[in-house]
Amino acid sequence: MKSLKTTFLSFLLISALVSILYSGCEPVDENTTGDDRDPYVGEWLLNESFKSTLSQSYIITISLDPMNSSQVIIGNLGNPGSQDITVKGTVTSGQVIVSSQKMSNNWMIEGAGSFSNISKTAMTWTYTTIIGGDEQTYTATAALQ
Repeated sequence: MKSLKTTFLSFLLISALVSILYSGCEPVDENTTGDDRDPYVGEWLLNESFKSTLSQSYIITISLDPMNSSQVIIGNLGNPGSQDITVKGTVTSGQVIVSSQKMSNNWMIEGAGSFSNISKTAMTWTYTTIIGGDEQTYTATAALQ
């Protein structure tokens, strides 16, 4: 009788320890640093349209700005033809704001993009370019690649 009681108590003790250890383990997302800019980082396929009948698709890249903890660096926005032609955007309130700025190819650009789905794998963008005095406004969707 004593060994049955000891076995039962041992079983209860082991069960209690296992449940404590198991409940203390929470999955950790190793890709999250707590930086609000992280969901924007990556390559995005941008599908833009303007004047309702014209459209184009191209890749933009978004990376963290190491010099400013609230900014990202966006390569190829507006499709100037190179990821090396970049603009800076400020991440705030669930969106990226590109304040009016001159790109290295002398284009002017400004606009904003925000997530369009809860999984943060799609964005919508609206931006304006001024190229050689010609101003164009674009709307675009972007999908994480």
